[in-house]
Parts: sequence; C-alpha cells; structure tokens
Amino acid sequence: MTVFLAPGREKLALNRHPWVFSGAVARLEGTPSPGEVVEVRTSAGAFVASGQFNPTSKIRLRLLEWKEGVAIDEGWYQQRLDEAWALRQPVTAETDAYRVFFSESDGIPGLIADRFGPFLVVQFLTSGADREKQRLTELLARTVPGLEGIWEKSDGDGRRLEGLANSEGLLWGKAPGEIEIRENGNRYLVDPSSQKTGFYTDQRDNRRLVAPWLAGRRVLDAFTFTGGFAVAALAAGARSVTLLDSSADALAQARRNLALGGWKPEEVLEGDAFQLLRDLRKRGDSYGAIVLDPPKLATSREHLEKALRGYKDLNLQALKLIESGGYIATFSCSGLVDFATFREVIAFAAKDSGRRVDVIRQLHQAPCHPIRTSMPEAEYLKGLLLRVV
Repeated sequence: MTVFLAPGREKLALNRHPWVFSGAVARLEGTPSPGEVVEVRTSAGAFVASGQFNPTSKIRLRLLEWKEGVAIDEGWYQQRLDEAWALRQPVTAETDAYRVFFSESDGIPGLIADRFGPFLVVQFLTSGADREKQRLTELLARTVPGLEGIWEKSDGDGRRLEGLANSEGLLWGKAPGEIEIRENGNRYLVDPSSQKTGFYTDQRDNRRLVAPWLAGRRVLDAFTFTGGFAVAALAAGARSVTLLDSSADALAQARRNLALGGWKPEEVLEGDAFQLLRDLRKRGDSYGAIVLDPPKLATSREHLEKALRGYKDLNLQALKLIESGGYIATFSCSGLVDFATFREVIAFAAKDSGRRVDVIRQLHQAPCHPIRTSMPEAEYLKGLLLRVV
C-alpha cells in the first residue's frame, strides 16, 4: 500500500512532523483499511516515511518511521515503549502518578498511558492505535513493572474525528476502582471513570512551583477538577480555598481530596466559571490568589479567535477579583494557542484592567509530557504566574 503526496507537499513530513493532512495526498495505490500502515512517497516516488492511514480523518496519515525498509512490527512497538519508559525513570522516584506514554511525542500516535499507583489508564485515540490495542496492551503490561491492571478510557473529540466510538473497560489484570496516589508529598484519590484519565499529571511540577506563592492567602481554584491546585495550596499554608467547577462529580472528588489532608473548602461553587467570576465580583469578593486552569477552549482553528476572547475574558475577570499584591496562576491547554499568543492575551487583559501585572514565572507541562522539536503542537500546556499590583 502506497500513498503519493502532491508535488511540494512533502517538506513537513521529511522534517519529521508526524501529521499529513488530506489536502497533501495526491493518490493512493491499494485500499488500506483505517489504521493500516502504508508507505508514503513524494510525487516523484521517493520514500518519505511509513505511517498509519485513515481514509476519513482530516489527518490522513500519522507517520511512524522515516527509515525505508524498517518493519512496523512488535519489535518496533516494543522499542518505542522501552524508550518512553527509560525517559520516565527520574520521575518514578518522586511520584507514582505520571504519563508513561505521550502519543506522537513518544513515537506511537494516539497512544496515551497514565500510571496511577499499580494501574495504567490508557487511551487509544487514533485508528492506528485502536487497531493495535491488543498488542500495545500486552507490551505495556510487559514493559511497566508492578502493574495490577490496565483500564481503557478511550473517549473525546479525538476518537470522534477518527471515526471511532468511545470505548471503556478492563483490558488486562484487575479493574482499578478508586486509586490513591502521591504527588509532591500530597495524597489524592483518582477515579479513572472521570474526565480524561482521571487526574492531570501534566500539572504536577506547576502545582509544586506555584504553591509557595499561595501560602497565607485566600485562594480561588477555578476549574478545580479534582482539587489538584487546591490541595497543593492548603499543604503550602494557604489560609483558605474556594473550589469552582462546572461538574458536581469533580467537586465531590475535590472535597474528598481535601479531606485526605484534613481540610475543608471555604466555599464550593458549581457552574459556569465565566458567569461565576462575574457574580463573585458583584457580591464584593476578592482573593489573595487565583488559579485559572480551564479546559481546552480552542478545539479547532475555526474556534481560535473565540477561544482567545474567552481566555482574555477569564483573565480580565480574575484581575478584577485579585487583591493588590496578589497572584494569579493562569493556564491554557490549547495546543493551537502558542506561548507568545497566550502572553499577548494576558497583556491585553492587564491593559483593560488598568492594573500593573508582572510575570513571575513561565509554567510548562511536566517532563513526562515531552515535546518533539519537529512537532511544536505537542507543547500544549502553557502557564504564567502573575503578580498583580
């Protein structure tokens, strides 16, 4: 099976960017099924790479291997997993919750694997990864020591765009139930049936880095999910924490995570953060520190401008709630929003607020979420710790 690219459309692929969009494909020899490995060649017939083909996705090809003649077999997949596992070794000494495999950045598009204690929660988000589900599950069980079970939580827009239905259930070993993990000296409960894989391991370092600035302050943790930043704040000596999220289930889990450390929230707010931030302002509230960690607002390029307006509005409302000398930790997990653009959005919000805002620290995704230089989109999480005067 061979895919030939349109003239001049091979440059990104030759530079090892793993995505080839449908508009770059000129013709196809054979009839590969979704996820099947094909050869990718230039219009003149020169070898470019081997990749997984999906006839219905806008990302028509997910490239795997750039050396001609290399078989994409069990040994090839095992090598990718071994390389990824070696990269995580420094992390395993400090926590038992981390990303074991990060899709294209680790060489297998669509495979996400997060470790929580003795369990893996995995996602197969592309047709190619889904096609190899059984083999990858067996290899993960062989590669990662000390596992008791592997649970699948394959859902979200990624699978829908690939033409795949959601899939959840036990793949290997025993089902996890609720899992207790440790991170930065704190304890959390993880429910794999909740959003994504159940816990945001990409924010691990940021929770540690931001916490000292939250000590002694009244903190608003917006988009708290299961209370990751709230627990870190209270452990660092925050005076109080208010939890805000649109999900009642997430807020219930956040309260339970606070209770593990012997804490209770000052207030729990359920609803739309855009409106609740305005409501807090109207009732005269103010905070010594605010964490803004919204879900991905830019889901496609068509929605980018609207997302940027959303980020500006969120941060402007936070700037109206923060005390003088207070701190805001603000984030974007939209891969389509680069760091320079995010900083620009914050600058516009600061200008409209009429307040002086200083950047204290730039924040990034944890190292168990590596970024290939050939794929800048993998740097999806960016954040800023701000002081507001």
